[in-house]
Amino acid sequence: MREMKLDYRSLVTLQRRSFRNGSWRRLPLVDRALFRCALWVARVRGRILNLKLLVRVLGIVLRLLDTPRMCIWRAGRARAEELTQRFEDRGLFQWAPRVRGWLADRSYVFCLGLEVSCNG
Repeated sequence: MREMKLDYRSLVTLQRRSFRNGSWRRLPLVDRALFRCALWVARVRGRILNLKLLVRVLGIVLRLLDTPRMCIWRAGRARAEELTQRFEDRGLFQWAPRVRGWLADRSYVFCLGLEVSCNG
């Protein structure tokens, strides 16, 4: 994973990106205000140094980077893991070994995620 810098330029870029993909409006008002505050601190001081603020802002950043596609992918992966465990317990893979391949296929996992609703 690439190192994430919380300086003014990267926070502004992230905010613009979240405006475009709609994740900004899904944030609670308090989180938007805290992000704007962190943006001001980063502009004045160059970057965020306070560990408490840094942790809170990183939580907001992760929610801003979350796209609908990633939400679908995460839900599909969770469903595929659940089905894999269920099928192993029942011995389904012994008489239908191709099903294990389906549950590992990226497009099939994405389709499984479409069945599960995402928070949004």
